[in-house]
Amino acid sequence: MCENSDSNLKRDRHYKSTGKNLLGMLIIVSLSVFSGFILGLLFAPQSGLKTRKIINEKLSDVIDRGKFTFAEAKVMGEELLEKSKEKAGKVSSIIRSMTGSDTD
Repeated sequence: MCENSDSNLKRDRHYKSTGKNLLGMLIIVSLSVFSGFILGLLFAPQSGLKTRKIINEKLSDVIDRGKFTFAEAKVMGEELLEKSKEKAGKVSSIIRSMTGSDTD
């Protein structure tokens, strides 16, 4: 019984250390990508004014697409909610008719 407990403890330590390693690796990769982006902006062949203008245009485009996607998701969610309510009502009426209960 003690051997099983020891193996579980070793396995738990292994998973915890793997999680820490994965988190550390994720942080390093994120910092590398971010620093690469910043260095790319610093050594860009365009002036800072042009670069900022391009970034602002792309950022506003991404924001507009995000707003549009959010609006679409909201509409789809509302439609799904209505369909779910209809189906729940149908199932409820079928169950009521099977049980013979007329009360709500």
